[in-house]
Parts: sequence; C-alpha cells; structure tokens
Amino acid sequence: MCGIAVHLSLNGPAKPLDLQLIRHRGPDSSGEWTSPDGGCWLGNTRLAIVDLSPSGAQPMTDPATGNVIVVNGEIYNHRALRARLGPDVNWKGTSDTETLLQGYARWGRDVLDHLKGMFAFAIYDAARDELFFARDRLGIKPLYYTMDANGLRAASEVRMLVAPGSSGITGQSISGYLQWGACPEGNLLYSNLRVLPAGHAMTITRQGQIGTWRYWPSRKIFASSTDNILRQVRDLIDLAVDEHLLSDVPVASFLSGGIDSSIVTAVAAQKLEKKLQTFSIGFDIAEFDETAIAQEIAERYRTEHHRIQLSEEEVLHSVTEAVEKLDLPSVDAINTYIVSRAVAAHGVKVALSGLGGDELFGGYPSFRDVPRLKLIAGLPRPFRRILGSVARVGDRLADLPDNAGAGELARWRRRFFTDDMIRRAGLPSSPAPFECPVELPDDYARVSWAELTGYMRRMLLRDADQMSMAVSLELRVPFLDHELVEYVLGLPEAAKKRYPGPKGLLVEACRDLLPPSVYRRPKAGFVLPMKVWMLGPLASFVEEGLRETVSRRLLPQALVNEISGAFQRGRLHWTRVWSIVVLGHYAKRSQLFRSPDEDTPIHSLS
Repeated sequence: MCGIAVHLSLNGPAKPLDLQLIRHRGPDSSGEWTSPDGGCWLGNTRLAIVDLSPSGAQPMTDPATGNVIVVNGEIYNHRALRARLGPDVNWKGTSDTETLLQGYARWGRDVLDHLKGMFAFAIYDAARDELFFARDRLGIKPLYYTMDANGLRAASEVRMLVAPGSSGITGQSISGYLQWGACPEGNLLYSNLRVLPAGHAMTITRQGQIGTWRYWPSRKIFASSTDNILRQVRDLIDLAVDEHLLSDVPVASFLSGGIDSSIVTAVAAQKLEKKLQTFSIGFDIAEFDETAIAQEIAERYRTEHHRIQLSEEEVLHSVTEAVEKLDLPSVDAINTYIVSRAVAAHGVKVALSGLGGDELFGGYPSFRDVPRLKLIAGLPRPFRRILGSVARVGDRLADLPDNAGAGELARWRRRFFTDDMIRRAGLPSSPAPFECPVELPDDYARVSWAELTGYMRRMLLRDADQMSMAVSLELRVPFLDHELVEYVLGLPEAAKKRYPGPKGLLVEACRDLLPPSVYRRPKAGFVLPMKVWMLGPLASFVEEGLRETVSRRLLPQALVNEISGAFQRGRLHWTRVWSIVVLGHYAKRSQLFRSPDEDTPIHSLS
C-alpha cells in the first residue's frame, strides 16, 4: 500500500508534488522519477507489505521496455500471474508491483482483465510516450486528478492537488455533500477536481489528449448458476480471504463480533500457519459492546486477540482528530478512524475488514424498505405528503422520485437533506442518478448495486481509505473480491432469501464457522453517544463548525439556526448537524469560501 503522485507537463518541465503531504500513506520510504526530457514526473510513498527489500521500491522501471510504474494497492493474484507470465521474465524481486509492470509489458492495457485486487496505478509507457492510469473495479483505492494549461496532476489524495484557498466551493458541490453526507464522485468540492471512476482506465498523451473507458463490468449480464449455491458462495469466500492474506508482514483482522467480520476472521485463522491477530474495541460509553462475542470467536479460532478498551476522553480526542485528517468531508468517518488508530498503535500494518457483506447479502434496511417505497412512489405527490405526515417523516415521502425503480429508490433512501432543506438553503438540487451498465436479475440485485456503487463507494470505501491510511494501516476487504461480487449479484432474489434471518444465504454458507450467538441476535454496531457529546463536551467544536459554514457563505444563518435548534430539541438526528459541522471545519482548514460569482441566491428561511 502506498501513496502515488503524477505530473505530466504540457509545457516545460514537470514539477514534483509535495510527497510529505501523503507521508502517512507510506512512511517506510519514498521515491521519485523524472522522464529523460523532464516532462513527466512520478512520485511514491511506500508502506512496505510485499517484498520489503529495495527491489520492491517505487517508482519502478522495466529495463527492457523503459516503462515506469507507481501503484497504490495490492494485486492479490500476483503469484499466479507470475506463473502465467512464464520463466522467461528476468525477475528482480518478489513484489506485486513488478508483476503488474511485467504484465503490462506482456498484455498491454488488457492486463486489467488479469488482475484481482485493489489498486490505483499510473504507468509511463515509454514506447507510446503516454501515461496509462487505472482504478480497481469496486473503487477501493482512490485516484484523483486535475487538468489545466500546465498539464495533468494526479494523486492518491486531494490535498496534493488543491492548495488551501485556491478554489471556491460551488453551490452544486455543497448541495451534493449535504444530500449524501459525502461528496459524490461526479461532484467533488473543487470545480477542477476529478476522480477516475471505479472500473475505469485512462490514457493521456504528451499533447494532452485524454481517453477514458470502462473495463468493468465487462459482461452485459450478471447471471449466476443456482446449482450448489452454498458451496459456490463458500468457495468464493474461502478463496477471497486466502488471497487477501498475501503479505510479507503479519496480517490482522478487525473483529467486531458481527457476522461479516466473524466469517472473515474464522476463514483467515484457518488459512494462516501462525496465529492471526484480532482486534476488538471496547468503550465504557458504548450503547452496544460486542467485545464479549468477539472474544468468543477469538477463543474458538485461537487467535492472538486484543481487546482494546478506550476511555471516553480518548474517543473524544479521536473524534476531533478524525475530522482534522479528512481528505474530503464525510459524516461517517469517525468509527473507522478510531478503530484504525487503535489497531495501528499496536504496530499492525495490514488488517482485514468485513466491509461489503451487508451490500452483497442484504444486511441493510434498504432491502426491506425499497419494495414498499416503490409502491409509494407510484402514488400522487399530495398523497405521499399526507402519508409522510401520518408517518411523521415530514416531506421525505413527497420527495420520492415519481415511479422510480429499485436502484434509484435505494440511492434516494440514503439522502441526508430533503429537497425542501436544499431549496431553503438557496442551493441547487444535486441528484446522484442510478446507473447500472450491466443487466441484473431483479430488484434485490439492483438495490445491492445501488449500495455498492453509492453509499459504499462514496462514503464507506473513501472513509476506509482516508482513515486507515491516515495512521499508515492497510485495510483489506475480502467481500469485495470481484468474482464473489459478480456471482452474488447474479443470483436471483429467491436464492438469497431462501434462508431466514439477516444475510441468510451468507450465514447458511458459513454456518459451521459461527456460534449461534453471532447470527441469532439483532444487528448491532459501533455506537457512540454523539448527541450527548455534541450537546456537552463537543459543544464548542460543534458551534465553531456551524459558525464557519455561515462566515464562509456556505449556508445561510437562518437555516443553520433552524437545524441546530431542531437537533437540540430532539427533533432532528445528530448526523444532519454533524454534516454541517464537518463541512465548516474542513472549509476552515482548507481556506474555502462559497464562490462569489455564483448567481444562485442564498435565501433566508420563511
């Protein structure tokens, strides 16, 4: 795992980017390369995981072709690819970076079809005199870029590409963030900032010509065999976890006591020759403490278990520290940072996570709610408004897209701010349309796709990358192995709902791994008393964040007062206020203001 940076100049020599800004992503070493003519620069900070020797350092050059690579991530099947490339390759080391470089020399851009892993990389192709970029299929690793008259700059983090105070925030981007609790990939806070979409690749020539294309999904239809479903699901999970154990340093596992992390831990513990290190976090102030169940799993699989007990003071410090370290604002990054920080403090460099299990196997309420919402979306809007009043959800039901499909409704269900709140803030609407380039078997799969490509990608995966790498920890997500994802998405709804209980198919496929205490209890979670804290020890932090959004013209005072007041009276969930607080602190740190030339007025509430 690493941090990467690129500058391709269109006039004059390329200028190195400041690698110190992403030193946390790779504290073990750093390196730079400049093309012979000075027009292209590649940089890297390294967290050494595979091939710890200098032969695994980046940027890495292929002497035979002159190609140069920087990569962030892991190629889990790289040993199998080495065998496929044959004995003629003159290997210098044992890193997956070298495997990827040699794979590109053999297969060119088609190398992407051979890769299993999480990655974002840039290859300078010496023969073509161009750069080739790619990002993994599910968007686990980020790759941001910006293009101007001086050329293209790309990096693993936004902070490398946008100088503080250099850009204003548009109303459209404020709206997008507030509606979704995180910046949509197509509408980041900065007007000239882009992100290479998941499952896409891109080339740029020395003349500045850019070509972008989707390489995944590569099939038009996801349709999976229903023969021996339990066996196939289990085999794919076993293989995914096994491949995710690739490492020359010890691999640990987050063990919350939930279904997903327990399965990952159980499989990993049986695959490793040495004891697996597992970590659960305990809080004196947590509403739900799952460490007892985590301990049961740890004892069953004889892991080297660490129960980390954090005081309220430690957690409160982590809350404000997490906000300070955000590369882009998010309402939901705190938990990941607290766990990652505690685990990294024990000297761990690689940890497994159960992220993705809920999206694939139906663990979210959206799988239950969307069929009902689909019926309601077919009603006239006035009826929906009445129904919303009776159900005490305000105008949310009136905001439902008319006659919307399952994917669009699943996406809509994740909204934080309603149409009315956005309108009264004087902001334009910022829809996040549901796009699915592959044919799925039914609405259940479409809800999965919406969760995988919406909430998970824009928030959970970005938070996982930002917050784990902020403490130099590589977080791996076996449930997002693309072959497992394709198979489960291609199964009909009846196959997934054949077995009772939450995530019934997953539990049944792995029942022998789990004690009943894991799957016979209600879904719990990592719960912090944020409402109490925001009204108590975090009150000044909250007030400062709210004040900054007003002083920087991001939101009108009247709206901020109303939202804050509704929260204090217990009529609004804390996340709505917290999203504004995070935006204010982020804007202060980045010296951002509302773009003054926007013609969208900021209205007061009436």
